[in-house]
Amino acid sequence: MQSMLQFRWGALLTFLTAFAACTNNDIDPSLGSGGTPSKGSADFTRYVAVGNSLTAGYADGGVYRESQLNSYPNILAGQFKTVGGGDFIQPLFTEAQANGSGYIRLRKLPASATSLPTFDTTKTQLAVRGLTSNGTPLYTLFTDANQNLGVPAIKVADIRTAGYGSSMGNPYFERLVTNKAATYLQYVSSNLNGATFFSCWLGNNDALLYAVSGGMGAENTSNGLTSTALFTTNFTAAMDTLTKGSRKGVVVSIPNIVQAPYFTTVTAQVNALVASQGRTGLAIQTKNGVRLSTAGDYFLLSVAPFFNTFLAQGVGLSAANPVPDRFVLDASEVQTLNTRIGEFNAIMKSQADAKGAAFVDINSIFQQITQSGGYVQNGITYTAAYIQGGAFSLDGIHLTPAGYALIANEIIKGINSKYSSTVPQVNPANYRRVLLQ
Repeated sequence: MQSMLQFRWGALLTFLTAFAACTNNDIDPSLGSGGTPSKGSADFTRYVAVGNSLTAGYADGGVYRESQLNSYPNILAGQFKTVGGGDFIQPLFTEAQANGSGYIRLRKLPASATSLPTFDTTKTQLAVRGLTSNGTPLYTLFTDANQNLGVPAIKVADIRTAGYGSSMGNPYFERLVTNKAATYLQYVSSNLNGATFFSCWLGNNDALLYAVSGGMGAENTSNGLTSTALFTTNFTAAMDTLTKGSRKGVVVSIPNIVQAPYFTTVTAQVNALVASQGRTGLAIQTKNGVRLSTAGDYFLLSVAPFFNTFLAQGVGLSAANPVPDRFVLDASEVQTLNTRIGEFNAIMKSQADAKGAAFVDINSIFQQITQSGGYVQNGITYTAAYIQGGAFSLDGIHLTPAGYALIANEIIKGINSKYSSTVPQVNPANYRRVLLQ
């Protein structure tokens, strides 16, 4: 029984490819725009990006200077310069505080097929100016003009909440505002002066936070799904603000969240181990009681560090000692999640269509990454495999610089199609994957 819950990492003993991050305006001739770069009917003079952690460039469990420089909005802005776009200002952490909020680093590959990789967390060059009374970090303030308005953890449900950065304790938003009572939507509005083009990738957290909690949160709570009514009201308000004065832009959909390695990595390992032991599943706790796991259940990456302890305690090996609910997104929760994502995406597309904005179904690129054989471009293969796949960072949810480059190219395709522009794409091979440091 000892092998039942041991995590096998043999595949990670292969070589991990790493590329140096590239600079802006990295045009890929093989992904040509179809002719001389042209803005079409769009105006990219001043571009503003609205969104959450993906927009901010969050990676490896944090925001840091390199991740910000490789955010998809910064990549887009570099390409927009080829068609008349201007400079793009981000709330960058300084070089002296380059590690920002801190992030995970891969320090050592697993020594054997049943051991874990060694991770380390940055402890120096952090952009922390102090702590709140409950220990939440306060990051170094950035209160200048800003064009990357991405705020990690924010939901569409939160954008009209007064004091979101202070009263709700989001340090990424708190560092950006002088008026601590401001809502995110007010902050967006104040940074749209002179803006000629926007991107909006909100909505992921309205589904994701429910998924990473193992489906534990009730509707409209911090870890729960946002109701469709609240999502409709707030997203409509966001689009009204963004498209004021007939401003053009692009809206990006919510992807199929459970395709990320945070959900698939441990699930695949557990299923393989269960099969090797001749079992039909592990005992899991669900809202409807204890049952054996099936192919429709997802074990979260958050359970990996506890596997050895679980093994010693016999967790998952009997109905009397099931894997806790918070470590499993069960099949019924997956169905609820996917239904709600479909509703959110329909609302977003409807608003984009009504306001004349481009709409990009980002699932296209994620489906290619997760397909058998992965997504091959310029001789490089990108998959959704944890660590070695190239697209996803060490937190299993957010992207590597290469992954953000792939996203930027999908958005460029949507912009070019909508506005008859010929903005050139970038070469993702020039952006790094996971680094062994």
